[in-house]
Amino acid sequence: MSYINKRGKDIAWRKHALNNLVTDALLYGKVETSQSMAKCLTRLFAKLVGWAKEDTLHSRRMALRYLVNKKHLGIVDKLFTEVKDKYKDRKGGYSRVTKLNYRMGDNNLRVVFSLV
Repeated sequence: MSYINKRGKDIAWRKHALNNLVTDALLYGKVETSQSMAKCLTRLFAKLVGWAKEDTLHSRRMALRYLVNKKHLGIVDKLFTEVKDKYKDRKGGYSRVTKLNYRMGDNNLRVVFSLV
């Protein structure tokens, strides 16, 4: 993911930022972010939905690795009950990326990542 590499932002920062974004997307239903982060977020969210469809102890532990708010385990229950039921008949296309506008400071394209 060389297109995300910025000065002073390493792999640990990127992983933590993606984990925060996927947790907020599950909590609120949509997140405003940059286009490159949204592309990575769609892949991560597809993994989480796949694990939610399996619904085993191992898949719950794998999903828990990517969710930030571990004290509030309601997010894991939400993933494995509501999201699983919502997407059980779908084979893909769990999220939508809608383009907004360019940010004034660095001319970066802003998008809205939302759950379908």
